[in-house]
Amino acid sequence: MQIKTLVAGLACCSMLGVVAPVATATTVSSQVAAEGQIERATMIRLLRPVTVELTEQRLEDVVEYLANVTGADIDALWIDDANAVGLDPDQIINLKARNASALSILERSIEQAATAYGEPGSASWQFTRYGTFEIGPKERLNKHRRVELYDINDLLFEIPDFTEAPTFDLNSVLQSSGGRGGGNSQSPFQNTGNNNNTRDDRPSREELAENVIEILTTIVEMEQWELNGGDGGSVRFYQGHLIVNAPDYMHRGINGYRWWPKRLTQRASAKTIKGGMTFTSDELRKHRRDTLLIDPTKPKMPVRGGEAKPAKEDIDD
Repeated sequence: MQIKTLVAGLACCSMLGVVAPVATATTVSSQVAAEGQIERATMIRLLRPVTVELTEQRLEDVVEYLANVTGADIDALWIDDANAVGLDPDQIINLKARNASALSILERSIEQAATAYGEPGSASWQFTRYGTFEIGPKERLNKHRRVELYDINDLLFEIPDFTEAPTFDLNSVLQSSGGRGGGNSQSPFQNTGNNNNTRDDRPSREELAENVIEILTTIVEMEQWELNGGDGGSVRFYQGHLIVNAPDYMHRGINGYRWWPKRLTQRASAKTIKGGMTFTSDELRKHRRDTLLIDPTKPKMPVRGGEAKPAKEDIDD
């Protein structure tokens, strides 16, 4: 009876022109494998070089122009009846760029808009949990948080300083043996057992973790951390990990993106910090070649000192 009912239901859907979705193991696995691909595809479009001269252009028109040129979906958080905080679509933008990435032009535009109303550095961009690329004031972006755990155990290890280590007297060993292979019970180590008064002044793991947190909350979006009076992100230390609850643009400042090519990511002490923390900030944009996001499976490395040229398949997307 249940089978007949199911068949009848499917037949009804077919008559109405509705195709019932069927969840399969292949579909689920493909969704898992595609994690980060939406964001990466958007970033490939936004990192294409653009030459443009903007004179007395509205911010909304600039965003629409970059979206049309790159084909990227850009969700702008504008001021509207429901939100008093947002980007002003009528803000006038003036800038000139030659072979700059669309992302750089977008960053400069929203920064120029934020500076115009007296709040420089108050706007940014990020990806939502659904892969949407959005721009707007950080106050609005802060509403979309997620929790990440960062392993900092490698940063909490400190080599002890042995200031009163025993010395080894080789002469006493040779004299006691007499050159005939004999010896006595006298130890060749001198000044042993005199370290009773030595104190271990090394900082505890908690103290080292506090130092890491201080560095983190000073370098990455300093004004947005709750420790500094902001409302963007919080950080706690627990068993060798930092638990960070923050919006995507703050996580990007800490650890970049997992799907981002390694050559465009600056790591701190990569040889010693295995899977540890990566400190990045707005300075990353100044040092990276962001005119193109090159597929790591098809590396097309630009000549040092030369200009990166886009791949043909990226232009035709």
